[in-house]
Amino acid sequence: MPIQKKMTLKSIARELGVTHTTVSNAYNNPEKLSPALRERILAYASSHYFHGPDNIGRALRTGKSDAIGVIFNDSLSYVFTDHHDLNLMKGIANACEKKGANIVLIPLKQKDNARINAINAAVDGYILNATFNNDRIIEKALAKGLPIVTTDFAIPHHSSVSIDNASAMQQICLHLLEKGHRRIGIISFPSRQGRRGMSALSAPLGGDNTLMLTRVNACKTTLAAHGIDLAMCRLFETEHDEQHGALAAQALLRDSPAITALICLSDRFALGAVQACLGAGLAIPQDIAITGFDNMPLPDSLPGLTTIAQDAEKKGEMAAGLLLEGKKGVHHNLGFALIVREST
Repeated sequence: MPIQKKMTLKSIARELGVTHTTVSNAYNNPEKLSPALRERILAYASSHYFHGPDNIGRALRTGKSDAIGVIFNDSLSYVFTDHHDLNLMKGIANACEKKGANIVLIPLKQKDNARINAINAAVDGYILNATFNNDRIIEKALAKGLPIVTTDFAIPHHSSVSIDNASAMQQICLHLLEKGHRRIGIISFPSRQGRRGMSALSAPLGGDNTLMLTRVNACKTTLAAHGIDLAMCRLFETEHDEQHGALAAQALLRDSPAITALICLSDRFALGAVQACLGAGLAIPQDIAITGFDNMPLPDSLPGLTTIAQDAEKKGEMAAGLLLEGKKGVHHNLGFALIVREST
């Protein structure tokens, strides 16, 4: 069988007796050609297994790759299992479909060579989804000078989309205070990469996870303003999933049996905490109150979870829209709602 000669825009133009620009227009500017001429070009190209110009070559010529990078904290599989991130990605995908753009996923939790390969992919800009700001991949993304949109935190000179996380946590704390709770534990994702374990809520808090710092500091400020002794409250930083939420709840209650409420920075943490507490024979909310964040669906067999509802899909769609439209320095604050259910 003879080897099929590779077709190019130039070779097609030569065979059909038209210019290189005419063939290019058949794919990129069809309105400039008559329907009959465009169909003739596409039919000939298709019959020779040519289905369009090379995107890499087009990117070199135009400076555009028609793709955006989405950088997020965890592993690649995380984005397909986390309720919030699934909806966030759905919104990003909706906006990209409207613009004909593609998505490159760049997880921070992966091997160095995979991270480097991902950040070197040709994209027109980045969405930073609650990232650890000091990660060298983030620094490399910022150094590229491409448009950037952040979600759930802000950095100077770039656009962002977020709810008011501090106000959301303040509402949760006020709700628990109204219920009479004075000894509180917080289950949180890490303030910096690799950080794990328990500390008094009165301890100084530092790191580069802006979302975590914003939420936990809002709790500290609100509780302290209402006379709560932060030295008697606890913070547990851990990996973000249900299993680690359960382990954190067990550790907090083992260390401080006087705790009567657990504030979880996500519903995934809260689900693990609920299961751990029920497994230990604790009644919810009579013995222990539990709150979450994100309003994800939970099994009907469990108590309804008091949580913060936010529209992650809209957040993703707006973030991608800002990036694809090239808007800089625009900040959108989305609404949220405290949903009170049986767990408190």
